[in-house]
Amino acid sequence: MLLYIHIPFCSSKCGYCAFNSFVDKEGEIDAYVRALCKDIRHSLKRNTQTITSIFFGGGTPNFLDSKYYDRIFEVIHKNASVSKDCEISIECNVNLLSLAWCKDLFALGANRLSIGIQSFDENKLAFLQREHRAKDIALNVECALNAGFENLSCDLIINTPLDSKSIIEADIANALKLPISHISVYALSIDEGSRFALESKRLAKALQPNALESKEDFCFFARELLENAGFYQYEVSNYAKDSKQGADSMRCKHNVGYWQGREYIGCGAGAVGRIGNRRVRAYPQLDNYINTPSKRLVEALSQRDLCMENIMLGLRCVLGVEMGVVEKFFTDKLALEECIGFLLGGKKCHIRKENGQDFLVANELFLSDEIALWLFARE
Repeated sequence: MLLYIHIPFCSSKCGYCAFNSFVDKEGEIDAYVRALCKDIRHSLKRNTQTITSIFFGGGTPNFLDSKYYDRIFEVIHKNASVSKDCEISIECNVNLLSLAWCKDLFALGANRLSIGIQSFDENKLAFLQREHRAKDIALNVECALNAGFENLSCDLIINTPLDSKSIIEADIANALKLPISHISVYALSIDEGSRFALESKRLAKALQPNALESKEDFCFFARELLENAGFYQYEVSNYAKDSKQGADSMRCKHNVGYWQGREYIGCGAGAVGRIGNRRVRAYPQLDNYINTPSKRLVEALSQRDLCMENIMLGLRCVLGVEMGVVEKFFTDKLALEECIGFLLGGKKCHIRKENGQDFLVANELFLSDEIALWLFARE
């Protein structure tokens, strides 16, 4: 079982961020953590499965003092069986990383940090409305390493109005100098609810100078640079470093669980979970969540809904989607055979075999969404 815990507090809101997060709410932190502990206790008592992955997302999880994590981890261990090799990931902002905080979290059992670097270019950082400076990155990441963290990941954003191949090349080159084993490269998107969405007209004008260099070219270019450096693409936006333990060990186990369609528990304001055919979401508003932390908004999912979700997510990853899921989605078996024949014959996909099961895998992960939509349109 996967466990996601949402920490919604931030010191500032980045222009591209549409996540459920809040600024200037430090006075609510103590009440929130009390509510969160009640939520975790309630959610885990109803679960009989071993927790194999815990992911703290945000918001900015390292905005919280480590003393709060003492309470959170205590509640988790009192109310759930946590596997010995459980991956415990925490998202972090560079400017809030400190040696003391990292040591405290490592001592509690956290073993993976996902650090939001986004860029090493000062102009690009300013455009993205990040608080840290490029000169601070290496020193602060070193804090995590010195505290004992060996599994470090960083996020980079591409396809901003300021990007060029030279800037992307410099960003990746600087990231590769860090002691990291995983890199996520996300294409900038203008999502509803973000500040950039509100300023979409101004942003559209800013995007015009780079019209000659397509977003797709930047994605392929970034992948080429990373693969040449020993990082391989295992999901549309994620790259793992080859290592003595094997490249698989560097994958984010938590996210792989999502892409494989595994069940997960979500705790915290706005957190989402799925058990069986029920998707549940906690109240996103801070006050509502603090007052009723165990309350959930429930969405019943049909078998078709689950199949579509598994196909869409599975094709985004090198592990692929179980053929049994694809077969369940198609009521017309002749249409199924024709579609699979076309995808395999046209070299859009291939079949991966594991433990006697067949998995449909996209040959080009950047086309995975298009392949999934093409399948959906033919059922």
